[in-house]
Amino acid sequence: MTVPMKSADFDRAYRAPITFWGDIRIPEELKALARQGSPRTALELGCGVGRFSRYLAQQGLRVTGVDFSPVAIAKAREGAARDTLRPEFIVGDVTRLEALSGPFDFSFDVGCFHCFDAQGQRAYVAEVSRLLKPGGIHLVWALDSGPSGLSFSPASVKEAFAPGFELQQALKSRRRLIRSHWYWLVRASG
Repeated sequence: MTVPMKSADFDRAYRAPITFWGDIRIPEELKALARQGSPRTALELGCGVGRFSRYLAQQGLRVTGVDFSPVAIAKAREGAARDTLRPEFIVGDVTRLEALSGPFDFSFDVGCFHCFDAQGQRAYVAEVSRLLKPGGIHLVWALDSGPSGLSFSPASVKEAFAPGFELQQALKSRRRLIRSHWYWLVRASG
């Protein structure tokens, strides 16, 4: 199976009963981020079927999840329909989020950023910078070798997010048994 890269590819993949990248467990890194301070609002970029957004909503946060697959967003909304506390799910391109306004207390992405080429990364970073409050944390999980064909490392992620973000921490991960990293980026105050 080839790696999906376009909205229509993801739509096809999300129509399947199980996707090969589906997550069942909530990452400990995301749980820890939700407990830091007193966040009230969160933005998930590339939310897929919304499992992580739903978890955060159940923790009392106002959450917005964005994905460019209408099929994924329909599944996310369906999954949250009976939840007492529900995220808002939006079909959108995370590199062009004009319909959203911030600021969000924190944002996160579990497997989206590494899909972009350099131009897409710049647009993504600009949108996160616009939507995240100064001092807010953006958590990213990225493969060391992304489907975009680019390699990712603490140095390359630091450079991609500069100068608007400071790389606070980068931890090696074997999530999904693949070489990857978790990155904690703090939005600059100015």
